[in-house]
Amino acid sequence: MIPPDPPPSIEGVRGGSSPPAAGGLFLLIFLLILWEALSRLALLPPDAVPPVSVIGEELWGLIISGELVGQAGLTIGRALAGFGVGGVGGVALGFACGVFPGFGRAMRMTVEFLRPMPSVALIPIGILFLGLGFGLCVAVAGFACAWPAYVAAVAGAATAGPELRDTARVYGLRRWESIVFVLAPAALPQIMAGLRTGLAVAVAVVVTTEMAAAPNGLGSFILEASMAGRPGRMYAGIVAVGLVGAGLNAVFVALRRRALAWMPEAGQR
Repeated sequence: MIPPDPPPSIEGVRGGSSPPAAGGLFLLIFLLILWEALSRLALLPPDAVPPVSVIGEELWGLIISGELVGQAGLTIGRALAGFGVGGVGGVALGFACGVFPGFGRAMRMTVEFLRPMPSVALIPIGILFLGLGFGLCVAVAGFACAWPAYVAAVAGAATAGPELRDTARVYGLRRWESIVFVLAPAALPQIMAGLRTGLAVAVAVVVTTEMAAAPNGLGSFILEASMAGRPGRMYAGIVAVGLVGAGLNAVFVALRRRALAWMPEAGQR
């Protein structure tokens, strides 16, 4: 007797379970309502943790006035510049170390000395050479985000196993052709994952550097609001940082899917 076909999954069907994104949205809404209630009931210190509605009003006012938009634009420009410099440098160095083992061994000691170094420790040195502002933020962010890209590129260069290398050799590809047409495409998914991490690092480091050594930007805005005892403005700036990070990540994910359109969808995540 032939067993009957299993019933279709009700996941995603009307009446079935909710999508994971909906669950995350409900949790966020619940936490915001809880925050509002605890602050209104003075269970949280209102001077330090104002209600969500107050923060929302402050955020909207700052957006309408253009003040927060201008500060966010400065931060985004610095983060993207640092990401570009550090990402390209990290990928190039990591891929070269992975493709050419001798070069990788020669660079290993220098890389392992620099990689664990906190990027903020370079701010005093950067001030001496670059002063305050754009150049300093770009340099520190570039240093920080280079290392996730480097590690991913090294790992990605090893993705093309012996089978692919042997196939390239059978087809008579030259060394540089194997690197460009075999090793680089095989490494691309790993590289994109490292760059995505590096982008988040660049945003975080730029904001930190702005707090320490920049006259403007979201980091400076948040610090000034905190020092002035204006928690509504401070939290509005923090929310803006989160929105900037989420927006840049969404754009990068969309670009990555286009770059990896030739892969199965599971490999694009």
